[in-house]
Parts: sequence; structure tokens; C-alpha cells
Amino acid sequence: MLSKETKIVDFTDIHRDDRGAIFSLVNEKCSNVSIIETEIGSIRSNHYHIKDWHYMYVLEGTLEYFYYSNIYKKVVYLNVLQDQIIFTPNLEIHATHFPDKSKIIVVSGFLRDTKTYESDTVRVDFINHNNILDAKKENFKWFPKVKIL
Repeated sequence: MLSKETKIVDFTDIHRDDRGAIFSLVNEKCSNVSIIETEIGSIRSNHYHIKDWHYMYVLEGTLEYFYYSNIYKKVVYLNVLQDQIIFTPNLEIHATHFPDKSKIIVVSGFLRDTKTYESDTVRVDFINHNNILDAKKENFKWFPKVKIL
């Protein structure tokens, strides 16, 4: 069952034998798997999805993940390291900052074609280069200026 709040998750299954290992990233029905490459200092996302969700696996580098918790009504910051997986549910505002050149695998419930993606994505003014240092602090105050469904 999918979580109602962002969280770092474990591999769903790990199988090892004398040939090596198989690490299962996601055991959910999904419609898209993408690789995203980022440049140093990039900020991505700054949106939420109406119905879609996604898992992100950090192949190379790190990502700084920010989300507005609909449960606790505050901004939460997570540092996601190489070989970690983070899950993002629907209706949760999120943004990613990449302090390093990075490569991530993203698994989404919906198709990633432009029409499907844009019809389910609501963009917000959340994390930027002017507020990112404050956003890493527990006392960062930010409230959605949009009504989340």
C-alpha cells in the first residue's frame, strides 16, 4: 500500500546468490520508468501531482528533497544519498535540489508523456536558490498559496 507521506524506503526485495544480487526497487503497478540526469545546483519539481506518485532511486550523486507535509503542516527536508529510494505520494508539494551532478531513476504510476504529466501536475512557488538554506532548517515557514484538492 502506498504511503500518504514522503519517506525513504528500502528495496522491496533483495535476492543474493553466487551470481550476484537482484535489488527490487518497486513492486507497484507503474506506467513509466525514467532516468533523469541533473547538473550541479539544479532545482527540479516545485509541484505536486493530483493523482500520480513516484519513487526516486539515486544512482549517482545526492539529492536534497523538500516537501510540505500535509499531515504536520510544515516543510520537511531529507538528504537522500546514493543507493537510497524516496517515495512521493500524490497531493504532496515537493522539490528537489541537486548539490552534485546526479543521476536518478524515477518510477511513476502514470505515463510520462507531456499531456498526461501536465494534466496531473500543479506547479507551485516553493523552493528556490534564495530560500533553500532556510528550507533546510526546522523553523522554515512556508504555506501553500494554492488549495490542494
